[in-house]
Amino acid sequence: MKIAVISDVHGNLVYLRACLGEIERLGCDVLVCLGDTVGYFPDALPCMEELESMKGHHLMGNHEAMLLGLLPLSAANDCVYRLHKVREVLPESRLAWLGQLLPFWATTLDARRLLFVHGSPWDPLRGYVYPDAVEEILGTLPFDAVFMGHTHRPFCTALNGVLVVNVGSCGLPRDVGNSPSFAVYDTQLGEVVMHRVVGELEEVLRRYGNAHPAVHACLCRRSGI
Repeated sequence: MKIAVISDVHGNLVYLRACLGEIERLGCDVLVCLGDTVGYFPDALPCMEELESMKGHHLMGNHEAMLLGLLPLSAANDCVYRLHKVREVLPESRLAWLGQLLPFWATTLDARRLLFVHGSPWDPLRGYVYPDAVEEILGTLPFDAVFMGHTHRPFCTALNGVLVVNVGSCGLPRDVGNSPSFAVYDTQLGEVVMHRVVGELEEVLRRYGNAHPAVHACLCRRSGI
């Protein structure tokens, strides 16, 4: 089985469609979204609909938790996240669906013990794991592979026999190059391939001209503009 794993779409329909198109081209069997489909950009609802059109499993991220009132959200942060705008357009049925999601999913596929989590194994909603602190934070894990998001910075490493993967961000990449990313895991081979997609930055800036200036600055800085 080939599992495509994405995270942190953040309402960016332009980048999401680019990633999903590549996932379909690769012939993946199932899609796992690690959460934070909402926030920053306004296309939360169409992004959810695009994701649901593919066979998959969905997790809650910290932005969904803030949207639902499960985590605190300051006015200053929401000025950037724009979650109040998302709340205005999502129907109650969609909010109820989001409320049923969990921030982690542990499963076994083809005898591989897998953990999918938005943040970290010990703080599923808000934990950050960066590549320079993997050993210090994670230590020994009872899985064959662990997939995370939240940092918007992709990496892949092996730690004590465990494959540790951050799939980066589909909607708001924060590493150098400004390329949306996702991972594809082969359960038979026990191997992962990181994929970067050419994002149409100009279309993002045109479509989301009302996003907070700090978000635009992040995108342009990472792309070298």
